[in-house]
Amino acid sequence: MKRLLASLLTVIALTACASPLAKPETPQQALSGAAQRASQLKSAKFDLQGHVAMTFPPQMAQMFGQSGANGTLTVDLSGNGEAQFPDRYHMTVNAKMAGLSIATEVTVANGKAYVKNPLTQKWEASAQSGNLTDQLGQPDPLSYDQYLKNVKSIKDLGDTSLAGATVHHYQLTPDKDKLLASLAKRPSMTPQALAAVKQVLDSGTMTIDVWFGKDDHLVRRVSVNADYTVDLNQLMGSLGASAAPSGSRLPAGAAIHAIAAVTINYHHFDAPVTISIPSVS
Repeated sequence: MKRLLASLLTVIALTACASPLAKPETPQQALSGAAQRASQLKSAKFDLQGHVAMTFPPQMAQMFGQSGANGTLTVDLSGNGEAQFPDRYHMTVNAKMAGLSIATEVTVANGKAYVKNPLTQKWEASAQSGNLTDQLGQPDPLSYDQYLKNVKSIKDLGDTSLAGATVHHYQLTPDKDKLLASLAKRPSMTPQALAAVKQVLDSGTMTIDVWFGKDDHLVRRVSVNADYTVDLNQLMGSLGASAAPSGSRLPAGAAIHAIAAVTINYHHFDAPVTISIPSVS
């Protein structure tokens, strides 16, 4: 009896001592776990929605068939695709802008981009600098882990349920210098594109909302919101483009104000994915 009583007291004592040690993760620890899990991920499927609203000087209005004191352009994006981490993805995307709806496909592999021409349905190699709206609003499903690793501050917005999983919801403010240094190491980031990203980060605000599994740390959703004003001549110069559309010089100080919101949902983690490099005609 004494042995039985002693054993029960030992179990109770160990249980009482163990409970206080099971401390919940801090936001920094949880985010670090999500970043580590992201580095282990081999593939995922995703869908996205995005909206970009831009206001630009009258000298650019003719580029979009508009006239008036200041031109405006809105771009709505939707699409889905699959990614092979760290450097390859394929996406079917639909863009609505200036009264037009354009459906196309994009493949990025080994630092090169390929776009299916919506008119000819043939694949074409795309310049890495991309066009103006690409640099200001196109999402990159491969780079979300960079936002998790290069953080200045974290705001815990509480736990919720998403896609059948209990998830942490954090709002992140990026550390601009660390983020730029990290992006510079990516094979798909050219010096021109990096310069454009730097101008965007230096001229406005950006917040990132992230939802990731409380138990498995898998990122289910990333939402990026940005509000910025960039000098048009500097931006187009960094992209290697002429600062004078249609042969007319833009005045000093000409700027674009843009508000962008892009949300990417990830699912089917580590599912079999094959992404081939398209044949360019």
